[in-house]
Amino acid sequence: GTLHMVERDAYARAMDGGDAEGGGAARSRNQSQSALAPAKLLALFCATSIVVYTDRGIISSAAVSGVPRSIDVPRGSGLQGALDASYSAYGALTAAFMIGLLCGCPTFSALARDVNPFRLISYGLMLYVIGEVGCAVAPSYWFMFACRCLVGVGEASFVSLAAPFIDDYAPPARKTLWLATFYLCVPFGVAFGILFGGAVAPALGWRAPFALNACCAAPIAAYCFSSPPVRMRGLVASSSRASSPAPPHAMSRSASTILGAFIKDCRKLAQFKLYAYVACGYSFYTAVIGVYAVWGPKAGYAIFSNELSSPTNADMVLGGVTVLSGILGTLFGGFVVDTFGSTLPNALRTCACAAFAGFIFLEIAFRCSSFGMFLLFFIAGEMFAFVLQAPINAVVLWSVEPRLRPLACGMTTVIIHLFGDVPTPPLFGHFLERRGSPTPERWRAVCAGFTSLLVVSACILGGASVVAKTAVDYRRVDDAADDDDGGGGGDDNDDDDGMSDSGIDHARLMPQYSL
Repeated sequence: GTLHMVERDAYARAMDGGDAEGGGAARSRNQSQSALAPAKLLALFCATSIVVYTDRGIISSAAVSGVPRSIDVPRGSGLQGALDASYSAYGALTAAFMIGLLCGCPTFSALARDVNPFRLISYGLMLYVIGEVGCAVAPSYWFMFACRCLVGVGEASFVSLAAPFIDDYAPPARKTLWLATFYLCVPFGVAFGILFGGAVAPALGWRAPFALNACCAAPIAAYCFSSPPVRMRGLVASSSRASSPAPPHAMSRSASTILGAFIKDCRKLAQFKLYAYVACGYSFYTAVIGVYAVWGPKAGYAIFSNELSSPTNADMVLGGVTVLSGILGTLFGGFVVDTFGSTLPNALRTCACAAFAGFIFLEIAFRCSSFGMFLLFFIAGEMFAFVLQAPINAVVLWSVEPRLRPLACGMTTVIIHLFGDVPTPPLFGHFLERRGSPTPERWRAVCAGFTSLLVVSACILGGASVVAKTAVDYRRVDDAADDDDGGGGGDDNDDDDGMSDSGIDHARLMPQYSL
C-alpha cells in the first residue's frame, strides 16, 4: 500500500510538477488557443446535447401513441402501425440506433488522433441531421432501421468527444459540477423529446417530430463546422493539423496505421483496472436506464391508464417527472462530489450509494396502487438514479491518461450500450409479450425485475471505490503532449515498451501492476 502511494505521488510530480504549474498552465494554453470562452463552449455543448437526446425521447413517445397491427386493430396506429412493427420490432429500432452508436464511437475516437475533435463533432452532427430526416420520411420498417443506425453514428462523435473538452476547460474546483451541468442535458433532452413528441405527433403525425428535430440540429452542425477548431489536451498535433492542410505523407500515414494505432491504444486502455471496474458497473446501470427510456412512458400509461386518461397525458406527466428528477439528481451528484472531496473514491462511493437508493425507491414505486404514491417514489428513485451521471463519467475521464480520454469515452459508450441498453429493451418486450397481451400486473413485474440490476451496479461500483484508493488520478497529470509537438497524434511517439512521451514508464507506475 505504501509503495502504491509513493509511485502515484512520484508519477504526479514527474508529469506536472504541481497543480498550479501543470494542469493550470495546460488549461491556460487551452483557453488561449480556443475561439470559444469556456462558458460559451459549455453552453454550446449543452444545447447540442439537448437536441441530440431529444431524438431518444421522440422515439420513446412514438411507442406510447403507437399500436401494432392486430386482428382487433388491422391498421394499427402511429409508428408501429405505419411500419408494421410489433413490440419486439419496435425495441429492435432502439438496438439499431445503438448499432450505429457502437460502430461510430471507436471510429471517431481513433480519428481524434489525426483530425481535430471539434471538427469531428461537426461531421457527426451532419450525419445525425441526415438520419433524422430519413426517420421522418421512412417508407418502411427496414428503411427506418437503417436511418436509426445513421442517427447513432452521427451521435457517436458528440458523446465520445464532448466530455474531454469540458474536463479541459472547466474551473478546477467545479469540474464535477460542470460535467453535471452537461450531463443533466441527457435526461432533460430525453424528457423534452417525450413531451415534444406527445404534443406534436397528435396534431402533425409521428413523422413531424423527427423532421423538426433535424431542423434544430442543422444550425448547430453548421456552426461547429464553420468555427475555428478547439484544442483538446493531449492531442496537440492533431489539433494543429486540423487548422491547416495535411501534407500527403500525413494522410498516407493515417490511412495505413490508424487501425494499428487504435488497437494499441485499446490494449493500453485495458490496463487501467479502475476504468474496467467503472465500465462494468456503468453497464448494469445503463441496462436499467435503457428500459426506462424506451418503455417508461408506455409502462406508466399501461399501469395507470385511468389516471393518465390518454397517451398524450402519459407523455406530459412522465416526461415532466423525468425532467425534474434528471435535473435535481444530476446537479446533486456533481455538488456532492465537489463539496465533500473531488476524489476518485468519493465519486465512486457516491455512485454506489445512489444506485442502491434508486433501486429501493423504484421497486417501491412499482408496488404502489395509488398513482400519487407511485409518482412520489418514482421521482425519488429517478433522482437517485441520475445522481450517478456526473461522478461516473468524471471517473472515466480522470482514471486514464489525458490523451486516451476520447478513446475511454468512446469505448465506455460501446461497452455500456453493448452490454446495457442494447439488449434490455428487446428483452423487456420479449418478457412482456411471452404470455400473451401484457396486463398492468405484468408491466409491474417486468419493470421491477429489470430495476433489480441497479443492485448489481451498486455492488460493482462499491468495489471500484476500494480499487480507487490506490489508483492514479490523472487530473494532476499534464500530458507530455501539452509541452511538446509530439502529442498523441501519431505512432512515432507511442512505443510498445510502455514509455510515455515524457520518458515516464506508465506500465511500471500503474497501481495494478506494482507490487
